[in-house]
Amino acid sequence: MATKRLRDTRNYSENVRNSIFDRRETSLFKKAEELSILCDVEVAIIIFRPGKIQPIAWKSTSLAQDVLMRYLSFIEFKRLEKLVTHEDYLQKKVDKKEEQISKLEKMNDAKEMEILFHQLVEGKSIHELDAREMKGLLKVFAAKMAKLDERKKELNQPTNPPSNKENITLSASPMEESFNDPWFIQTIATLGDGGGIVPAPKEGNDVNVEEDGHSKDFD
Repeated sequence: MATKRLRDTRNYSENVRNSIFDRRETSLFKKAEELSILCDVEVAIIIFRPGKIQPIAWKSTSLAQDVLMRYLSFIEFKRLEKLVTHEDYLQKKVDKKEEQISKLEKMNDAKEMEILFHQLVEGKSIHELDAREMKGLLKVFAAKMAKLDERKKELNQPTNPPSNKENITLSASPMEESFNDPWFIQTIATLGDGGGIVPAPKEGNDVNVEEDGHSKDFD
């Protein structure tokens, strides 16, 4: 959730500051109630207002005292482990903004050097550059040369050797092995010449026939 920009109310009148405080106080208590219900935790708020003797305790004075006593019962190391002061919070915000500004400046410098590089390619004289631009161009040249060297290495790499799966030859099937068997080839050749083929007996009654064609059964 994006944080809203806070207004500095120190220059406002007392009535305006009190009005803003009342609105923010109600919103703060509402958020604390939601946090207590959603996360099932005990939340207590103690507010000290300038010029007021009695502090404001939420949700009740007894609950605020109980939570405060339990907090103070921890050792100092545990109490300060996640403690964030206002100064630390602001310093973190400043450091984050400075980091973002630094990144943007580097991006702008890189784009400026790229534009300057293209201008030199198109014919701009190198004598027109100052020391900062020369230093930036040297970085651009070094980066481009590194990319070229990397590309050359990729192009000069040998092709990948075939995997084990590609080197595996399929085993011959039983039929293919029979075709390469000499005995099988000789047998097929013999059958093709007609020799050694014994015709099967014809179906019908069994009749004994002699060599002269007469039947022995009828004689």
